[in-house]
Amino acid sequence: MNYFTRLLTLGSISIASLMAGCTATGPTAPAGPTALAKSVPDISVLIDCGDCQVRPTVPELIHKGYAAAAAKAGVQIESDKTMMLTIKDYTERGLAVRSVTIVASFFIPPIALVAKDEIKADALVNGKQVPLEYHYRIPFFGIESVAQKLGELSFHAVAK
Repeated sequence: MNYFTRLLTLGSISIASLMAGCTATGPTAPAGPTALAKSVPDISVLIDCGDCQVRPTVPELIHKGYAAAAAKAGVQIESDKTMMLTIKDYTERGLAVRSVTIVASFFIPPIALVAKDEIKADALVNGKQVPLEYHYRIPFFGIESVAQKLGELSFHAVAK
């Protein structure tokens, strides 16, 4: 029974470590009351990261995150104007890596923070390039979550 208690305690600590391992870098949503634009341009996602293999659904997910952030803020998207978001770096953990990380993190919690899903991009906003990036280290979240969050960050970069 003592072995079972230790294993249960270690599992609880592992899950707590995983949940605390979510990190975000790059610009964050503006804090406090700021004036947002009444409308923002639509977003167009280009892939320019060399020989990286970007999942075909990622540009669509970035667009959905952008549209959702605009809808939440009550800002209209103008279809006649376009903002360019260029993916410069893309790292995705495969399903096998994610599965092994989840299982291994129950025994060695810090192992969950080794690999990450990440997208780095440059947004062309009013003639200026704005670097944006987002990543998750928690194996429960995949590149889909990263893409949607990058869409939200793109909206906040344009709506300032």
